[in-house]
Amino acid sequence: MKNILQELIDRDLDYADTGEKAFIVDIDPEMAQRLLNNNFKQNRELSQAHIKALATDMKNGEWALTNDAIVVSQDLETGNAQHRLHAIIESKTTQRFLVLFGVAKETFQKFDTGKKRTMEQRITIGGTNISGKECSVIRHSMNAYTHPQIGTVEFGYPKHDEFVAAAYLKHKEFLTLTNSKSRKGSSFYWAAALKMYAEMIHYKPRNGFQHDHDPLTRAQLFIDICTKNCSNVGIPVGPSEIAAIRLNNLRVARRLDNNTLYWSDKKALRLTIVAAYKFMLGENVQKLMISKQDPFHSFLHMPSTNSSGYATSNQHN
Repeated sequence: MKNILQELIDRDLDYADTGEKAFIVDIDPEMAQRLLNNNFKQNRELSQAHIKALATDMKNGEWALTNDAIVVSQDLETGNAQHRLHAIIESKTTQRFLVLFGVAKETFQKFDTGKKRTMEQRITIGGTNISGKECSVIRHSMNAYTHPQIGTVEFGYPKHDEFVAAAYLKHKEFLTLTNSKSRKGSSFYWAAALKMYAEMIHYKPRNGFQHDHDPLTRAQLFIDICTKNCSNVGIPVGPSEIAAIRLNNLRVARRLDNNTLYWSDKKALRLTIVAAYKFMLGENVQKLMISKQDPFHSFLHMPSTNSSGYATSNQHN
């Protein structure tokens, strides 16, 4: 019995039969420019940020041959890949691509309409089951406070998949215990609560806390107040919880002022993190203000918060 590879080889069609030909090519900046000179005129608008991101990957040796072919029509018009080709030129590198020649120009308008796999889908396919909400929470927790973009942008490329999956597995228990997958509310709240939870487990502030809550109770209460303005289990809310109340008031004020329900930009994330830190301490906050630096220890270097990680960790002063 033939193996599947031999059977595929036997079924290979000639150019004479199909009018199309696929081949693998090393494309240098000169060839990239020649292909761009024949670029499909109705191609989508260029994104300089995307070009720079691709060029960085290419310069760092993080680009690889994929199934996403560069398509060239019978009359030598290039139907796609303008961002990749511009990135080759910007990075001054040579990259390997699959090229498909002979495609009818009428099909160009159908390119890029297919739905690409999201990060959580790719990570799940890789063997780690993760929801979209959990994937966002982990990336916002990992996000550098001083980075101009939120976590889903800073860690938004396939090259980050393994990094995000590893961080998720280190803190999966918290996301399960707080029902992050199903409950409504901004992923910023869960991200800040996770940073608080990790901080309370692994670090102890010099002056202690102005409350007697354990890490999970405190983190859950922060989420509850941010999403419902009260505790889901009847915990009294007082001056030591005022940071979460003031954060919620800021969110509502923004909605009224800007007529938007979204709490999704970097300023909102920073305010949420600052509020979570003040809430963790139990400070009676009069006004929430963005700090210059992340008040929490680095989440990227934080030990696991799962039960096994907690049991084996030592608190640091």
